[in-house]
Amino acid sequence: MLKSVMGKGENPIGVAQIVGHQWLLLAIGFVVSFLVAYASVAWFMAWVRKHGFVPFAVYRIAAGILVLAFAAKLAN
Repeated sequence: MLKSVMGKGENPIGVAQIVGHQWLLLAIGFVVSFLVAYASVAWFMAWVRKHGFVPFAVYRIAAGILVLAFAAKLAN
């Protein structure tokens, strides 16, 4: 994005046309997404400390089996 804003010539993603209000919205979106991601990771780490990785591993294995079964069904 920085290269697009500072660059000269063609701008394929149109960042140079962003006005001040849109930069503010972009900044707000960045801050909100950072806070949500931080809270999610903090919650997950606290959950793992309390319960361990076993329930998470079982969930991931079950989800993987379901995805593979679904993909195999689509392939036929």
